[in-house]
Amino acid sequence: MNREDFIPDEIWVTGEDGFFLVPLRRDEDRQRWLELCRSDRAITIQVEDGTDRYDGKGIVPTSSSSAPWVMDRMFDILDVRAGMNILEIGAGTGYNAALLAERTRTGQVTTMEIDRAIADHARAALRRTGHPVTVITGDGVRGYPEHAPYDRLVATAAASTVPYAWIEQTRPGGRIVLPYVGTFEGALLALAVDADGTAQGRFHGEAGFMRLRNQRTDPHVWWLGEDDADVRTTRRYLDEPLNDFEAGFAVGTWLSDCTNGQIDEGGPAKTLLLSHADSQSWASLTAGTDEHEVTQYGPRRLWDELETAYDWWVAVGRPPCTRFGLTVTCDGQVFWLDRPTQVIPSR
Repeated sequence: MNREDFIPDEIWVTGEDGFFLVPLRRDEDRQRWLELCRSDRAITIQVEDGTDRYDGKGIVPTSSSSAPWVMDRMFDILDVRAGMNILEIGAGTGYNAALLAERTRTGQVTTMEIDRAIADHARAALRRTGHPVTVITGDGVRGYPEHAPYDRLVATAAASTVPYAWIEQTRPGGRIVLPYVGTFEGALLALAVDADGTAQGRFHGEAGFMRLRNQRTDPHVWWLGEDDADVRTTRRYLDEPLNDFEAGFAVGTWLSDCTNGQIDEGGPAKTLLLSHADSQSWASLTAGTDEHEVTQYGPRRLWDELETAYDWWVAVGRPPCTRFGLTVTCDGQVFWLDRPTQVIPSR
């Protein structure tokens, strides 16, 4: 089975300006199209949710064929066996569902896709290649109870909050593998479902995926009420959580509901930004020579929270993401370090 059997004739690549994504069509450059299909790279198959916001170009990728190497890693963690009942969230091209169908052989594979055009493409590709996969057009956050309970559930879209419907629809002893995404960094997460309706498990290293559509980052509120913001100075230019994976992941377990950004000032230092849309809070750190300016607005003091989270991470020995875990219940989710009883302090 070849990945090119599932890739649409039009894919998206970075244009010459290095900013916009532009279409690459199979009939116009078949050699390059085929090289990308046979590479170990992710391939963007949709931008801007299929709208034409930028006159034939795009900025935001909204659907892709995942890199084969990362899917191999996810499938190894998932531990698929013959005869299993599997739900995939995020059909994309249909290629991953086909791989699951080959692994489970006599079992059942259901894949969900929220975008109708993408779902139609996956359905046609799976039918054409002879893979008995059920493709459902719908919101994967809700799962698909009609085929539950599942032995395995895998998501190819990142979640900041694990939908409890996924736990409800996975049988006790079953496994859920998904890319988790926090404020700064994302990582693979493997959860084991217990008979009491909870699920818990560890993170398995760095992974970057597009978010579930209804868990996309809220618009930032930077500079809102700037004239009323609180300003202080600091000698500490704390940029490690924004530029180092392990630091960013750890701090993100404290500030999991924020967005971040950086403004390049043309030198070695940048203005660093945090935002929490729900509370209309934001913070910035603007670099100076010896002292730097911290500006904070809203009921949350986001930069203070960042410093507290970072200092905690350093104090406990700068643990990597593989020492972190997550427990999900009907009441929400909590992060822990090393063992479920060692819950990470909340903000």
